[in-house]
Amino acid sequence: MPDAFNLEAHADAIDLVVGLLARTTHAVVLAGAGMSKESGIPTFRGEDGLWTKHGEPPLNQFETFASDPQRWWERRLEDGRNDSFAQALEASQPNAGHVALAELEQLGIVGHLITQNIDDLHRRAGQTSITEIHGNRYWLRCLTCETRWPREEFIIEEDALPPTCTQCGGVVKSDTVMFGEPIPPTALRRCSEETAIADCFLTIGTSAVVYPAAQYPVDALRRGVPLIEINPEPTPLTEVATAVIPGPSGEVLPSIVEQLRDRLGGGRAN
Repeated sequence: MPDAFNLEAHADAIDLVVGLLARTTHAVVLAGAGMSKESGIPTFRGEDGLWTKHGEPPLNQFETFASDPQRWWERRLEDGRNDSFAQALEASQPNAGHVALAELEQLGIVGHLITQNIDDLHRRAGQTSITEIHGNRYWLRCLTCETRWPREEFIIEEDALPPTCTQCGGVVKSDTVMFGEPIPPTALRRCSEETAIADCFLTIGTSAVVYPAAQYPVDALRRGVPLIEINPEPTPLTEVATAVIPGPSGEVLPSIVEQLRDRLGGGRAN
């Protein structure tokens, strides 16, 4: 059982972060699986990760889909009814870190969130300016025109698979990016555009080793933008970050928001 995180022991680092964010008008955040883990969702990598225990999925996932999308959809609809990971997602709720991050957006500090998570928890917490770089398990996407829909808004007829796009007629798949599948160009372009105008960059709950997402904080650093890292474990960015708080987002971010509100006299909106 890990020791409880001591906020007071990191008061100086938190004060530094609050000072940086108080002067920020367009922070960009890269959020990773550590935030989801705090909501009870198992990670893929790491000591207790699903892939560590059960092995990684085949690297030709997308090739398999593309070769026979009808069969893939048939299996998806059948297997989805007994998917333990899906059940964990269904049971999860946004934690205090998700809520605090959305509050930083409402305060006019966070301009955009890049998330590697597919669980929809950021949206459910109230985040609005968001790029889900690895997709969203609860959304669908057209492979041709990249139109996306929440799953409940798209009717899938089991006798007419694969589903097709209502805009262009292209094949529709789950929004989650598969092994071997290129990340949608529109998502990559949005991430690059937001990083290019960031005046502060935060990495939260990410190992900062999975590319292309891990490139964005590096790009910001090269422009001289302050980098804030919030993560219980050290990462390749720890030694170069402007400020590091080695704790869970659900404890660290609410404290930051509370102190920011005090410093800003009630808040600053866009």
